[in-house]
Amino acid sequence: MEVGGASLVTSFLRRAIREPLLHFLAIGFALFVANGLINGPDEGPPGEKVVISEGRVNQIAESFLLLSGRLPNRPELEVLVDDFVSEEIGYREAVAMGLDADDTIVRRRMRQKLEFLIEDGAASEAPTEAELQAWLDANPDLYRLPERRAIRHVLANGDKRGAAAKADAEAMLSKLGSGVEPTKLGDSSMLPAAMPLTTEEGVAAQFGAEFAASVFAHQQKDWFGPVPSPFGQHLVLVMNVEPGRSVPLAEVRDKVRADWIESRRNIARDEFHARMRKRYDIRIEWPEPWQGLSETPNPQPKSRPMPEVGE
Repeated sequence: MEVGGASLVTSFLRRAIREPLLHFLAIGFALFVANGLINGPDEGPPGEKVVISEGRVNQIAESFLLLSGRLPNRPELEVLVDDFVSEEIGYREAVAMGLDADDTIVRRRMRQKLEFLIEDGAASEAPTEAELQAWLDANPDLYRLPERRAIRHVLANGDKRGAAAKADAEAMLSKLGSGVEPTKLGDSSMLPAAMPLTTEEGVAAQFGAEFAASVFAHQQKDWFGPVPSPFGQHLVLVMNVEPGRSVPLAEVRDKVRADWIESRRNIARDEFHARMRKRYDIRIEWPEPWQGLSETPNPQPKSRPMPEVGE
C-alpha cells in the first residue's frame, strides 16, 4: 500500500509540473516578489499631513536673509521649501524607524531645544532699573574695574648674559640710583620699554604672570628689582597707579543686563529640571571603580560648566 501511494503522488506531481496554469501562477508570484524587492511595498493610503505654514516659510526666508544679506527670489524660495519638505519627511521617517534612539547627538539637540523654550520664556521680560541695580549691588566684584599701572623697565637679557644676568641687573640698579639714564642701560629686545596704564592681566600677557604679580605687589615709587621673567632679569619703575574701583550702573548697564538675563535663564532651566526629576524614579548603577557614589542624582540640579576633556 505504501509503495502504491508513493507512486500515485509522484504521478500527480509530474502531471502538475506540466500544467500551464501552474507555470503562469509561478511566474506571476516571481514577478510580484521581484517588484517588491525593487520598488518596495505599496504606498497604500496617504499618511499624516505635512503642512509647511506661512510662519515656517517666513523662517526659511529669514534664515536665507541672515546668511546671504538678501531675501531669496521665488525660484530660490521654492527650492529651499522643497528641501525642507524632504527634511521634514526624512525626520519623521527616521523617528518612526527608531533611528533617533541611543543617538547622543540627537538626544543632546532635543534637550537643547527643550531648554531653549524654557529659557526664552523666562527671559522674555526686560529687567527694570531696580532689578539691574539690585543685581549689581549683589555682585559688585563682577564689575569692579581692576587696578592699572604704568611701568618702565630695563632688561638684563637671560639668553645673552646667562647666569650673570641677575648680578648684572643688580649693578644696573645701583647706577639707576646714581642718576644714570635708563636708556643707557640694559639690553634691547622686542618688549616695550614702557607700558601705559595696564591691568595685571595685560602686563602678564607681555612679561609673564610672575613678573606681573611682583610689579603689582610693589608699593614704592623708586626703581626696584631684579624681577625675573622668561626673558631675563628686569629693573622696574612704577610710574603711575590707577586704583581699582566700583562702577555705577550707567557704566556697565549692558553687561549687567546680559548677566541678569543669563541668570534668569539658568534659574528657569534649573527649576524645570527639578520639577521633571520629581516625575521619575531615578537610580544610578555605578560600575566598580565608582561604587559608593550616590545612587540618586541631586533633586535640585544647578547650572554649572561641564568638565573639560582631560581635566
